[in-house]
Amino acid sequence: MTVAQLAGHRIWMPGVVPGTEWAAYYDDLVAEFGLVIKATGPNFGSDALLDTIADTPALATFMGEQTRLVWPADHGLRRIPVTDPTPVYPHSLLWHRDNPHPGLTTLRARLAATAASHDAAGTWAPGWVIPR
Repeated sequence: MTVAQLAGHRIWMPGVVPGTEWAAYYDDLVAEFGLVIKATGPNFGSDALLDTIADTPALATFMGEQTRLVWPADHGLRRIPVTDPTPVYPHSLLWHRDNPHPGLTTLRARLAATAASHDAAGTWAPGWVIPR
């Protein structure tokens, strides 16, 4: 599924705190692709999230493909990859130009040596990351 195909679907990301980098990430994702992301309610963990998603057929959430959890077999849930572009999170937060943490230079160098960069073809990152 492409990011554009998610427009019009209700996506729930509980516990997103206004004013944080991850809230800015989702705000930019909404603005860029016309998504509807609701951040209402507290985050009670993945079990409660999956229970709610299973009980509400018109509701979806974002979850990384490497998220480690016990997948409830009786919930009837499906994990659908999002591509074209693939949202890059939380990696994009490491390139935030306003983040002065002294350890980020070393971390960025290590990540650059071992993985595809945040601007790899077919990915999306917010405009506030270091310019490409």
